[in-house]
Amino acid sequence: MCPPNASSCPLHPPMGGNSCGVTPSHMTWADRTETMRLTAARLSKVLQLTLAVIKPDAVAHPLVLEALHQRILDNNFVIVRHKDLVWRTQDSERFYAEHSGRFFYQRLVEFMASGPMRAYILAREDGIRHWRELMGPTKVFRARYTSPATIRAQFGLTDTRNTAHGSDSVESARREISFFFPDFCVDEWMEREEPSFRSGQLHFDHQKQIHTLSAQS
Repeated sequence: MCPPNASSCPLHPPMGGNSCGVTPSHMTWADRTETMRLTAARLSKVLQLTLAVIKPDAVAHPLVLEALHQRILDNNFVIVRHKDLVWRTQDSERFYAEHSGRFFYQRLVEFMASGPMRAYILAREDGIRHWRELMGPTKVFRARYTSPATIRAQFGLTDTRNTAHGSDSVESARREISFFFPDFCVDEWMEREEPSFRSGQLHFDHQKQIHTLSAQS
């Protein structure tokens, strides 16, 4: 059960696909092809939720943000929720409280409150590991040499301005999802919606920019 008042921060301003809806019954051929591909990829594999954040350095460049959004879709992630937001300094301090006192803490806090960012709840089998592999190493220099096809290698600027964040464990995913999406209950989604998202046919709602269950599922 999720607590009625999950720990969260005020987010300014909440925008974007914060709720799922039923998709229209009509689908283009491209939509049907994508639906079949996603369905085949997900059969019998329990979906795991993770939090993904596109940081201010990437959101500042619309073409980069669009490329990263497409990279998520191309790698068979289900977009369960997403929102665009801007943090206050105190929001950033709370999220990174575990790093307080470390040499990079103040720089990181200030950077994450410096402009708009985008947060996603993503689902995929072994989603935490897959998203972290897609991001690549935290250190951009290392990413460019050891994992040149990753997000941080291709778009990262510095170890702080490294494009993306991802949860590193089931526990941190639960905590971070609650922080960014206080009205979303992981347990409830896993119990009530995960089986349908795993075995049903999905449609990508281009207006809401999230995946929804197709009307025939």
